[in-house]
Amino acid sequence: MNNKELFINGFLDRLSKQYDQSKDEAFEIFSIAAFLDKTFQDVADNVQVVGSQDGGIDGVWLQDQSDYYVIHVFQCKNSPKLSANEVDKFRNDFKDIFIDGNKIGKQNTKDLNKWVDEYKQISDKGIIIETKLYFVFNGLKQDEKYTANKDIFDTYHNPDNNFYIVDSNDLYDKIANLARQKRNSVKFTFHPEQSNISALDSQGLYTYAIQDIRAANFRIRATELCLLMDEEKKINGSIESLFEENIRSYLGIKVRANKRMNDTLNKREDAVYFPFLNNGITIICEELKLPKQPQNDIYILPVSNPQIVNGLQTSWVLYNFYQKSPNLLKDIFVNIRVYETRDKELIEKITDATNTQTPINYRDKISTKDFNVLTKEVFSNAGIRYVTKRGEIFTRDIKNFSEDVNSETVIKFWYATFYEEPHTAKNSIASVLQKIFDASTFEQHPLEKLFDGNKDSAIYKQLLTAYRIYKYVQYNKKTYLQDNEFLVYADELMCYGIYKYIGCQLNKYTDMELLNTAYLDTLKTINTIIENDKTAHKEVGKTFSFNAYFKKPKSKVDFNSLKGIIESDTLFEDIKNIR
Repeated sequence: MNNKELFINGFLDRLSKQYDQSKDEAFEIFSIAAFLDKTFQDVADNVQVVGSQDGGIDGVWLQDQSDYYVIHVFQCKNSPKLSANEVDKFRNDFKDIFIDGNKIGKQNTKDLNKWVDEYKQISDKGIIIETKLYFVFNGLKQDEKYTANKDIFDTYHNPDNNFYIVDSNDLYDKIANLARQKRNSVKFTFHPEQSNISALDSQGLYTYAIQDIRAANFRIRATELCLLMDEEKKINGSIESLFEENIRSYLGIKVRANKRMNDTLNKREDAVYFPFLNNGITIICEELKLPKQPQNDIYILPVSNPQIVNGLQTSWVLYNFYQKSPNLLKDIFVNIRVYETRDKELIEKITDATNTQTPINYRDKISTKDFNVLTKEVFSNAGIRYVTKRGEIFTRDIKNFSEDVNSETVIKFWYATFYEEPHTAKNSIASVLQKIFDASTFEQHPLEKLFDGNKDSAIYKQLLTAYRIYKYVQYNKKTYLQDNEFLVYADELMCYGIYKYIGCQLNKYTDMELLNTAYLDTLKTINTIIENDKTAHKEVGKTFSFNAYFKKPKSKVDFNSLKGIIESDTLFEDIKNIR
């Protein structure tokens, strides 16, 4: 047994016991966690499709990108053999159920209803949903025992159309890249192009300084940018580390801006104008050596530890062409801006200011904020692994904890409980994280005193309490789900109801008997308001939707009305003092 098999099998044994699932089901959790960079618990609670009526789909995640969504859909096979029939079935199942709205009446899809309903609600709002399908198997694309694997992979694997076949080597590489904590030093030398206007003044480089920050602007061949990406992969095993400071991830070729870029490069008559049609690349580096003059009539510009903070989409579109053939980038140039600084605050400002075209990943932006660093310690002391950054899931300390949770999940349910907006928390995690980022960044923000990183802030115990409420709701879901279908959709309002029942004395949330009483009371209340709303819909001939109901402020208003809860006019001041 090689290291890869030892590693994967070890996780499958552990996950099978931890979640009381078969090895095949454990492989689903493991694979999805690796690809989405989510904790195992988060996958088991919110992504994995559990039950026999899964419509042939093992996992679904609707990723909120602020002004559009990405739906990630998984089929996971704990088998070394690829089957064309299974791959075809997976593609057709997704198309029949989600794209076509199950017009053919496909049976055994009840366990998918939560995601199908949400997909429909988002579509009805006119919001674009990009699709990414992953067929994951525990084997190899090229295997002497299963020679058909390669032909099936070559036939179906199509990243340009967002269909991926993922083998065990891909999973192992993905995890190795995620677990790599420290980026090895990278040194690279740019070769700025000279101006072709004047032979007397080559104007190959435009440099200046503001205080102690030095900057250089220049034009390079697109292939040179791709060589930088190759160098990053060679030294650090992954290109992704070149973009660690970037607040986005690659969005694929179907995103409008990337598709237009791709079309430009495909048309040779347009490709020559690429520097005019593209905003270029912004790079931060730790050291920039500025030449005083050309050498052998050529400028050279060495940099240390470059990070691309804007231009990730451009870089990947160009690199995809480069991988097919470097000749496709012949005579294509790109504009570069390089800034020499180690000032984290300035890097954040530059990153923010230069990224305006696609949605910001606020989870990454708040990962290093002081309040999150201290929250990690508070959770660690409670025996809980609080994951704030990409790549932390598979690090060595994973064995030291019996529980783990993504920071965005904790923040989401703090927002549903202490901030008293369960509908917003359910409706848009991107909106929630943006508001928390603003609170941790801008002075005079109403929530600044909670999220400014002060060690005496009340936020730490509040976040831990919000997590305990969330865990209790998840723990009870299987017990009460059969008689209460709405529990699939109502995590946020359930947590809110428990919080409003128990109140602001946080030491009470370790009392299991009180938690149970609060849970049952909330369960009864929500069941009543749902039945009332169903009746109201029926009277006017409209279809009731659990998902739509819990995303509306009306769900909280109905809950408060039935319980006689009056909203506070001083919420901002109140929560600063809840300990």
